[in-house]
Parts: sequence; structure tokens; C-alpha cells
Amino acid sequence: MKTLIAAIIFFAVSASFALAQTDGILLSAANAKLTTTAEGILVTRTDPNAPIEMTFTICQGIGVSREHDQWWVLPISVTNAHIDANKGLWILPVDATSKENSWYLELKDGSVSATKTDNGLKVLLNADSTTAFKAEARPHSDPFRNRFSIQIAGAPGLEDALAGFYWGTMLPSVVEKTMAANFRYSSGYVLSTLNITAYAGSYPAVDHEFQIKGRLAMGSEVDLDIVRRMIELQFKLMGDDPEHLSRAPTSVQPDGSREYHVRRSSMDDKQNAAMFPLTANIEVIEEAWHYYEARKDLAWLRDHIGNLERAAAWTLASVDQYGRVWSDVYYEDQVIEDGRVTQAQAFAANTFNLLAGMEKLLGRQAKAASYAATSKKLAGALILPLPDGYWDEKSQRFIDWVDRDGRSHDHIHLLANTVPVTFGYATPDQATAVRRLVEENAGRFERFPSFVAADIAGYTKSEIGNGGPYDLSAAGRYWYWDAAFRESQKQDGVLLDQLKAVAAEGAKDNYFMGERYDMDYIYYIDGKNAHGAGKYYEYPNVYSAVLISKFLGLTIPADADVSVAPHLGSYGSVEFDEPAYALRYSYDADGFVLKNLSSKRRRFEVDLSALGAATAFYRLRSQPVVANATIILAPQEEARWIREK
Repeated sequence: MKTLIAAIIFFAVSASFALAQTDGILLSAANAKLTTTAEGILVTRTDPNAPIEMTFTICQGIGVSREHDQWWVLPISVTNAHIDANKGLWILPVDATSKENSWYLELKDGSVSATKTDNGLKVLLNADSTTAFKAEARPHSDPFRNRFSIQIAGAPGLEDALAGFYWGTMLPSVVEKTMAANFRYSSGYVLSTLNITAYAGSYPAVDHEFQIKGRLAMGSEVDLDIVRRMIELQFKLMGDDPEHLSRAPTSVQPDGSREYHVRRSSMDDKQNAAMFPLTANIEVIEEAWHYYEARKDLAWLRDHIGNLERAAAWTLASVDQYGRVWSDVYYEDQVIEDGRVTQAQAFAANTFNLLAGMEKLLGRQAKAASYAATSKKLAGALILPLPDGYWDEKSQRFIDWVDRDGRSHDHIHLLANTVPVTFGYATPDQATAVRRLVEENAGRFERFPSFVAADIAGYTKSEIGNGGPYDLSAAGRYWYWDAAFRESQKQDGVLLDQLKAVAAEGAKDNYFMGERYDMDYIYYIDGKNAHGAGKYYEYPNVYSAVLISKFLGLTIPADADVSVAPHLGSYGSVEFDEPAYALRYSYDADGFVLKNLSSKRRRFEVDLSALGAATAFYRLRSQPVVANATIILAPQEEARWIREK
């Protein structure tokens, strides 16, 4: 499936010839001989003393470069912007649903430069030859043309949405060597919105977490290098904390200014809370763990374990003697959570457990034991009844937060209730009550994936920040953890419905998404479905993570090459040529087939339990099972699970 759409026109041209006819968005090519090959079009320079010149119309570009043993992407979409790349250049139609193809100019040597004009893109190829490939308007591939295919019965739009979100938002958001090239902090600088007239900063608190989840799911070497630089940017910002407390800031702006301590007042000016004082410090530990899983880079982990310990120390400074985390605002910008927040307690317990595991990997047993004990203490406090913990015995649910005056706040918060269950901290009785709560409030939580709380009308002016109620809505951050809960409960149908809803919403607007959704029934009653920033990062990244890791069930674990745990509610087939996965699987009435597409022998962790009751009758034919349903497949080898009659 590596080969893309074959070229349909044969070109035979002499030196300095310009094409007599257009080919989609390609208007002209000069100083070139073009020859159709089995894969694409070979473009050969005719005059070695001049560059090949190509002109494209109504388009945008993304360059691919290799520098300092790292991969970089160079988006170009603003008039007069210019890039130089040494590995390749993608040229994409502006319209994501265009019938015109995109083009990829692949370089074996030499370089390519591109300048955005009012009409399109001017390209100069300083190379003796390049191969030009054609693909969909939004390629169903990574930047190296490793293809993906998602064919699930009843869900035809999932694959298009993945391509649209990846090429339209995820890659263009990476501006390290373009817009941010001369910023004080450039490496790892990724935008939260392509609407830079509103927000041109990079936001380690919250935003990095979900930017990273989406890129880890995509899994390309480009994406993994971006993830590493984003994490290392957070470490650098912690190191530059003027208070020397290793705080990770809320944001870093183009001029280098950082927001380490931001306070916000309520709408009635009666309450006040700090914005995200612990969020990024807690998140970066999980981010580092998943990056380690993806690359198994123990040397990198050893180099940065001190940074992770310093991140943990800042969180520990806010833990009281009873094991309760006084986090203030964790995810909701405009909610005045001035105290101990339930979701923050659960996330902190989880990341201390992950940090203990990383310390153990490095042979630091005393540290591992200490962090494991902290995790256990935090998890224990989480499930205690009020006033000691976070569980309301009367209402049989976890509350949102307890403020510094000891008052509990409860709006039937989604993540406050589901995350303790997802991480396995809730008692069996609590988990049962939460499942019932989520089911009873499904209509409100799932108006659009996923609402922050069921009772958003109940927030008071003392609880809503002075910027307004836009957080009382559906957002990608809530959806990711809602999907993680649904995955843990094997609710395949809910996952598919969520994905289809987001894909359909994206298709309405060139696969761009807003910041917040579906508030047009209590707040902001204006006939609009989206509010907040436009062309926002969150839903595109979370869609990629939910689709690939939660629904299709593809992840990279620490102890195997690939984990395959599909949550498909219907038959279908999935293929990812991306080397991180390099597999194809299919599911039908007869069983399940997994094929290793890699040229290497690989270990697969396989869990088919979410495919339905029929899997209880599946039998793996003639494959060695190592342990914990882990199998080893040789290059191009298949494993078959056959349903016994």
C-alpha cells in the first residue's frame, strides 16, 4: 500500500520547457524533464546550473527536513512565508475536500525552497532529480508516505477525518523553525490555535498533554521528535523558573515571557483561584512515560529523571499531611476551583505511580518505593468520604472540588467521577455508582463529546471566572478521558458514536475545529455550535488519540513492540504502514487476523476481549504465545484467531 495514486499524464519535456497544460494544482514546471514511473513522476533537472522551478496554485505547503539527527516539519501557509527543506515538500490544496490531489516532492539529496504567494506556492528545487508523488487532498499517510486505511462497517468518515485533522491542524501547528525560529524558546514551540492573531503562545499547561497524546498515537518519527522537543521545552521552562521551584508555566509567549503564576477572579469578584499551578508538572510525568514506551529510550529517561523528580517535588509541596493535593484549577480555565480538585487528585496519584515505575526501570529502588507510597497515599485519600476525601456518601458520587473554606462543590463533574474508576482507584461500590451516574446523565454528557459536567446550569457567578462560562461545555480534554473510561468499560458503541460525531463536525469546516462545543442551550444562546478560539488544536489531536489508541486499539507498550486491543463494534479492517505499527488486522464473522507488515520479527500484545462475547470461542492457530497473550510474528507472518463452531 506504499505506492500512492499513479500519475495519469506522461511528460516528456526539454530544457527550460514549461508545461503546456496544468495538472490539478500544478501550474508549471521549468528546467525539468518529467517521466512517468511505476510509483510517480521522476523530475530531472535539465540545466545543472539552474534550479527546477515549479508553480502551484491555491495551496499550502509543509516541508520535511532532517537536521541535528532530528526530523522537523516546516508548515507554510501565510503569504510571503519562505522555507528551505532537505528531505521533501508536500503541496496541499487549501480545500481539504478538494478533488485535486496533493503533491509530494521527495529528495534523495539537494534541497527545496518554497515561497507562499498570493496565488499559491513557488517552488525551487536545487537537486538533480526528485520523485513527485500524488495523494489525496489530505494524504492518508504520515509525512513519509506511510499509509493508513480504516475500513469499519458503518463509519466511512473516520479515515478522512484522521487525514484532515493531521494535515490541516496537527502538522501546521508546529512552528519551531518557521514562525518561532527566532523566538527565545523555539524548539518544541507548538501553537494551540492557527488563529495566531488571538493566541500566538505555546501552552505547556493542559495543551501540551493533548498535543502529545495525538502525536504519540500517529507514531511517525517526525511526531515522536516533536513530542521529545515539547517535553524538553517544558523541562527548560521549569529550569528557568525565577523562583527556582521548577514550576512549569501556563504559557510561553513569542517574546519569551512566561506565566508561572496566574490568578483569576470570579464573575462577582468574591472568589479567586490560581490557574493551573500544578497541571503541567503532573502531566509531564505521564508524557515522559509514554514517550519512553514509544522509543524505549532508556538513556533519554536517565538524562531527564532529575527533571521529572523536580516536577514531582513541586506537586508534593502542595500535598497536605493527609495525602490531599491542593491543586487549585486543573483543567477548567474559567472555573474558580480554589482548593483541592478531585480530578487533580486522581491524575497526581496516577503519575506518581508512573514515576515509581520509571525509577524502577533505572534501578533506583529507594526512589521507586517512595513514589509508589505517595501514589498509594493519594489514591487512598481520593476515595475517602467527605470531609476527609472526595466521595459524597449521600449523593453516591465524587464531588468536583472542595474549596479552602471547606465547602464542597458538586455539578456532577464527568472526569471527577470517571477518572478514579479508569485508574482503578474507586472501590467496587463506588465504581458501580459511577457507572450508574454516567448512564443516567448520558444525554447531557454526550450532547457532544464530552461535556465537563451534567449540571452546567448550576454554576454560580462565584464559581465562574470573570472571562465567562465558556468552560462549561464540551471540550476535547474531557472527551479524551471520557473515551478512556469507555474503553475500560468496553463500551465500543459509545466510542464509535463519539468519533463519528467529531468527524462529522470537522467535515463541516475543512476539518478545522473550535475550542468549545454545543453551549447553545444554556450559555451563549446565539445559534452557533462552536465558541472560543477557532482552528483549535484540541479536538484534532484528541480525535487522533481516541481513534487510534482507544477505538482501533493500537498502542506501543513498554514491554512489546505493539499492543493490539480493538474496540470495534462491527466488522472491518485496519492497516497502518507506519513503522511504529506496521500491521494489518481484519475482523469478520469467522474470526480475527493479524499480519506483521514489518521487515523485522516483532512482539505483539493482543487482547480481543472487547470485540464481543464471541471472542470467548476464539482459538489462536499455531502461533507461539509467550506470556500475557503476547505473540511473536516473523516478517509478513500472520496470526489467525478462528471462531470455533
